[in-house]
Amino acid sequence: MINSNIYTVIGIMSGTSMDGVDLSLIRTDGLNNTKIILEKNYEYSKNYRRKIKNLIKNLPKTRSSQFLYAKKNEKFITDSFLKYIKKFLQIIKLNKYKIDIIGLSGQTIFHNPSKKYSIQLGSGKEIYKKIKIPVISNFREKDLLNGGEGAPIGSFYHKSILKKIKEKACIINIGGISNITYANKDKLISYDMGPGNSLIDDLTIHFYGKNYDKNGLYASKGKLIDDVSNEFNNDVYFKKNYPKSLDRDYFNLFFEKLIHYEANDAIHTASIMTVLSIVKGLKLLKYKIELIILTGGGRNNAFLKKNLKKFIKSKKIKIISIDNYGFDGDMVEAQMFGYIAVRSIKKLPLSLPSTTGVKTSKTGGIKFGKLVKN
Repeated sequence: MINSNIYTVIGIMSGTSMDGVDLSLIRTDGLNNTKIILEKNYEYSKNYRRKIKNLIKNLPKTRSSQFLYAKKNEKFITDSFLKYIKKFLQIIKLNKYKIDIIGLSGQTIFHNPSKKYSIQLGSGKEIYKKIKIPVISNFREKDLLNGGEGAPIGSFYHKSILKKIKEKACIINIGGISNITYANKDKLISYDMGPGNSLIDDLTIHFYGKNYDKNGLYASKGKLIDDVSNEFNNDVYFKKNYPKSLDRDYFNLFFEKLIHYEANDAIHTASIMTVLSIVKGLKLLKYKIELIILTGGGRNNAFLKKNLKKFIKSKKIKIISIDNYGFDGDMVEAQMFGYIAVRSIKKLPLSLPSTTGVKTSKTGGIKFGKLVKN
């Protein structure tokens, strides 16, 4: 019999958008029962975001030097996680909840599935030492070592949401990278689709000094740069079948091209590229879809949503925000890391051949500290 114990867990997500950290307190069995209790977002300062981007920009080329560099520069990211965890714990303490575990995603600075490694910073060991709550992190490693892409790693949480929806649906997360999860009966499929908000955000920061294009306002004032869009459409990534995953900077060459154009045209083009990558990704899925549920920051971008409906064309496919189902679309990924931390404890699968390309289903995560069930 599968362990039905329910755990009180904090899920932590600092995504590829690098705009802040999300913390979600949930109670879950890692299966079908999840209750969201408290959630909080802490926005990163401009200086902190700059430090992370510079860390990524200056990453050495070889694997061994990358790991040494990452270890040397990890402390400021660990300290940042600690600061926000302590703030969140103060809120939790007031509500008298006892925490069993923390599920930590870490800050991804490099992802290379073809070489079977990914680098995420934020030391679970150091966090456990300071706050004495067991931490589970490094969810990708076992998957990568067994032939998987290491991402997307949260498919089972998306599946638990989709199981409650009657229509033939998929979840598309538009974060820094866009990814999709489709679940129906015994099928579970996930893969990265293309740049989500990453290019749009980087261009908006570059041209306007703002973190993102609110409601797609700048994009709506621009026009398409055909040469850049055509080159993007022909990228080899879109010719690959799933499962597949992306490093945040995979499409960075288009940022380098677009900064030489008029600001709104550049942001418009990057936004259409995000839409096109989702449409191309949907074509890979050979199953009928009646409903697309959007989560992540991109779900709030009116320009993206309008053009997604336009390019998909089918009037039979509804596009709805996950918020309509009682979830905060900004917090789903944090919830997910709490959920998969519990699956890790129970040694339940985090990935399948159809979600990451791993050879056989695998659990994952490394635990720091002894778990004492409250």
